[in-house]
Amino acid sequence: MKNIFVICLLCFGITAMSYGQAVVSIDPAEVASPAAGGTLSVNIKITNGTGVAGYDVTVGFDTSALQYVEIKNANYLPAGAFAAPPQVSGNRVTLAAISLSGAASATSGTLATLKFEVVAAKASTIELVEVILSDSTANELPVTKQNGEVIVAAFLATDLNKDGSVNVLDLTLVARDLGKTGSPMGDVTGDGAVNVLDLVRVAQDLGKKLDGGGGQPIADGGTNGGTTPPQSDPYENMELIPAGEFRMGSNSGRSNEKPVHSVYVDAFYMDKYEVTNAEYAEFLNAKGKHAEAGHTWLGIGVGNQKARIEYVNRVYRAKAGYENHPVNRVSWYGAMAYAEWVGKRLPTEAEWEKAARGGLAGLTYPWGNGIDSTKANYNFHIGETTAVGKYTANRYGLYDMAGNVKEWCLDEYNSGFYAVSPSHNPLSGANSIRWLLDNYTGVKSSRVARGGSWDITATHLRCAYRAPANPTYTFLNAGIRCVRAVE
Repeated sequence: MKNIFVICLLCFGITAMSYGQAVVSIDPAEVASPAAGGTLSVNIKITNGTGVAGYDVTVGFDTSALQYVEIKNANYLPAGAFAAPPQVSGNRVTLAAISLSGAASATSGTLATLKFEVVAAKASTIELVEVILSDSTANELPVTKQNGEVIVAAFLATDLNKDGSVNVLDLTLVARDLGKTGSPMGDVTGDGAVNVLDLVRVAQDLGKKLDGGGGQPIADGGTNGGTTPPQSDPYENMELIPAGEFRMGSNSGRSNEKPVHSVYVDAFYMDKYEVTNAEYAEFLNAKGKHAEAGHTWLGIGVGNQKARIEYVNRVYRAKAGYENHPVNRVSWYGAMAYAEWVGKRLPTEAEWEKAARGGLAGLTYPWGNGIDSTKANYNFHIGETTAVGKYTANRYGLYDMAGNVKEWCLDEYNSGFYAVSPSHNPLSGANSIRWLLDNYTGVKSSRVARGGSWDITATHLRCAYRAPANPTYTFLNAGIRCVRAVE
């Protein structure tokens, strides 16, 4: 059995200004069952590390096998680089290191040496999962991780206009600044002046693209300025929900589901799948943020342990293995912003229920009246979200309309709305869909969430079940499904 020890290097800075790409690796990568009572030393090594002056180190390890002893600065940064003693908390050891006397003069060396006492003999694989470095002015430096996945900088230093590739436009920007001093845009080398060295540096990178392929959204607005996503078929992975009347609500359910009433809904298209972490991360990268107008879109960080999107090296990304799981920890404002970005919107409560029923009248769930763990992800049967599309679709071709994550709707929550609901395209809390889409950032009242989730009982998965939710909350079980009008 192998235990994974996680090592993370976290940055001091926020602005990427660099002149090279460092490679960071671990030595040793594998340890063959060290004897109990002995010591294990792990070295974090760096090559091609031009301009590196600081880093943070966070180490996770199996406390049943190892006990933390110490962590020391090695031979790479100047002496006295550690700003504070290591902090030990549970299975985590954190060290902040920065050189006050400038960047390292060498390009290769050992950043730090970690020492552990071996409590139990276990073969261990040590995995480097995140790498971010900083220079002497607390600016972020791009890195490639060795012995694991590649971590790419938020943008290439020579991509001055941040369009995802280094081309003649970047050379033009350097030429425009020739002779200027005081760190203008064209100062690629970071020596305080724009000169022929900067032209040479950009010329060397001509043709390079972010992440090797270009076209990827970048942290400050993406290749499209953060306004629209890459263009494709607007109805891809959507199903047409036909116009017509259906019976909404339940007379045997909770009081807010009564009375059952007839509702006519115009035809619309609905996403076959819940919006995934990978899709939502693409949106965040295009926008370069996860909050706007005082509203948090996605809960990231302390207290949001179940969030499956992380912010690493100024790039949002789905955590490994969760790319195709539904996004969670998303607020109603975050759901509205995403839907707007992809040229869609959230469904009304009536649209959602009509779609969930799949043309079946009077049944409890999207597939019928019975439920078990083969039909949906609910009641902790799995213990977390599952990849979208795992369970059988309903008759409209929609997946996970019950379970996995509950889904935000446009409507204001009104427990007595069914008693006064219009019979044609009802919407609670606004005069029109258009008004709500144009003014949603000013909305304060509770919204409706539908469909139940992986962590709650079968009752909440019923087609008629309605739940109120504060639009600011980033629930661990709240996600998104979008609709689009028929054009």
